[in-house]
Amino acid sequence: MHSLDHQNLIRLYGVVLTPPMKMVTELAPLGSLLDRLRRHQCHLLISTLCHYAIQIANGMAYLESKRFIHRDLAARNILLASKEQVKIGDFGLMRALPKNDDHYVMQEHRKVPFAWCAPESLKTRTFSHASDTWMFGVTLWEMFTHGQEPWVGLNGSQILHKVDKDGERLPKPEDCPQDIYNVMLQSWAQKPDDRPTFIALREFLIETMPTDMRALQDFVEPDKLLIQLNDIITIIEGRAEHYWWRGQNKRTLKVGQFPRNAVTSVAGLSAHDISRPLKHSFIHTGHGDSNPQRCWGFPDKIDDLYLGNPMDPPDVLGMDPTAARPTQLPGRAKSELLPKTRSTVGSPVKFLEVSQLKGA
Repeated sequence: MHSLDHQNLIRLYGVVLTPPMKMVTELAPLGSLLDRLRRHQCHLLISTLCHYAIQIANGMAYLESKRFIHRDLAARNILLASKEQVKIGDFGLMRALPKNDDHYVMQEHRKVPFAWCAPESLKTRTFSHASDTWMFGVTLWEMFTHGQEPWVGLNGSQILHKVDKDGERLPKPEDCPQDIYNVMLQSWAQKPDDRPTFIALREFLIETMPTDMRALQDFVEPDKLLIQLNDIITIIEGRAEHYWWRGQNKRTLKVGQFPRNAVTSVAGLSAHDISRPLKHSFIHTGHGDSNPQRCWGFPDKIDDLYLGNPMDPPDVLGMDPTAARPTQLPGRAKSELLPKTRSTVGSPVKFLEVSQLKGA
């Protein structure tokens, strides 16, 4: 374990063997990520959380390449070397996998973090890289709920019944980008082989890093995101064909909706920014034909009938905030590369409301 050396792992320098046994590790001066999440609550940049997620996946990919399983991945064990850099710590439960095995069955009688454990870990005390992936998904959920406790108030058998028998999963955090929640969902795949590797997770998180855009104008409207000229907005939800987008103002840290035409790309325009027409935004008000009998309407004006009775697009926003769009990353049993496009796949899962968790 002392040979592990990675920028996103706390370095182990030595072990004190005389009772009480101690580990001598690298100092993380800013404490745990969980403490920071709870201390700052909603005063953290979503882009910062996404960078943290990439770093955690990067450190776990290194452990996976060295055949180590962590078994206790959680926000409390992610430590801050600086405000920009996180490192995975607490190696008390970490084990090296035997050469010809892809899992480890826990024999010793030690407590395990029930709320972070995969179903197979709770049922048969089996741990693997795939069970670490499940824990990574729960850690992401902690991050985007600003340190809420998963499955609060439930014991191990109750948690197992919900995730294994009822197919329930933790709900989507309010200000979490859909791509990030899709990663959580596949990290919680029922079959271990369907959960992605940490390399696939890292590459997907890098590819889908939320976009920053610059405000072209002031925008002030009740119940919407307050924007000033040149503010930088991190996009949480929004596609080019949608009128209302949702994002975080990096100046105020507030999250809300704003019109797409109020911002422009910091990096410049691309083909992705060309929208498809809104439904009913084009109206057939005339027709020309070589046969005069088939001509109607006026080529030089639009009839008052259409001007006086405009049809509003029924789906200006175009987003269903409750709809999950699971992302298909390659599972551990597959060897294909990370796909460039995302599709809707996966078996149905049930979702708990945050109120249900709090009242459990």
